[in-house]
Amino acid sequence: MAALWVFFSHWLLETTFDTDPVYLHWLNSAIPIHFIVGCMIIAGIGYRSQLWYDKEEEQGERERREANEANVREAELYKLRQQLQPHFLFNSLNSINALIMIRPEQAREMVLKLSDFLRGSLKREHDHWISLKEELQYLQLYLDIEKVRFGHRLSTNVSYDEAAETMYMPPMLLQPVVENAIKFGLYDTIGDITITIRAYVEEGMLLLEVKNPFDNELQQPHKGTGFGLTSIRRRLYLLFARQDLLETSSQENIYTTLIKVPQTHDKSSNN
Repeated sequence: MAALWVFFSHWLLETTFDTDPVYLHWLNSAIPIHFIVGCMIIAGIGYRSQLWYDKEEEQGERERREANEANVREAELYKLRQQLQPHFLFNSLNSINALIMIRPEQAREMVLKLSDFLRGSLKREHDHWISLKEELQYLQLYLDIEKVRFGHRLSTNVSYDEAAETMYMPPMLLQPVVENAIKFGLYDTIGDITITIRAYVEEGMLLLEVKNPFDNELQQPHKGTGFGLTSIRRRLYLLFARQDLLETSSQENIYTTLIKVPQTHDKSSNN
């Protein structure tokens, strides 16, 4: 290509301008220089083109890798959500079975509430984000089922700030925490308990706090917290790439679980 460029440029110059012997001598003596310059220009163009193609290929590979990682992350999030349901469902069915003979009216009530709860689960199956208000409505269905199981022994106190009501969060984030609170608050005791659920805003972040009493002599709250809290910690990490969004603590006979939800969600879309 450089040779062709030199040939045609020299031919054009010779035929266009006056064929002065001095000029022709200078033109012919400059052929090697023109050839080298032509090679450098063509090499530069080729190198620039190669860089452009390499960048396009790298960008395509990065997009494919990011899409694959997003699919893997979404699959794991879906698996974590689905793993929460069977455990609760089995407990509910066992309770219904126990109530059928001794308290059939409550068994029928529990079947209806369980049906509403599962219907709500199916509706939220593909939602990545819901408002706090929607989450609390869904949680109330779960609490109604548990109150049928435990009767007067279980009471709850739910409160939230006005600013927190419209904030967004991943669905089914509170239910495993409350289930864990009921497990450690009721299973090894015979008295009544009150579980406190509070939502508030701090530094632009939605905070969800669940408190339950526990028996210091029978339980070690920092051990064996079960699959629920582990799955929540993993979900929060997959969504926000942070390990500090789930905290647990105990003081005297009160066990506290605190979930922090950064508000990075685009509220115009749930998917």
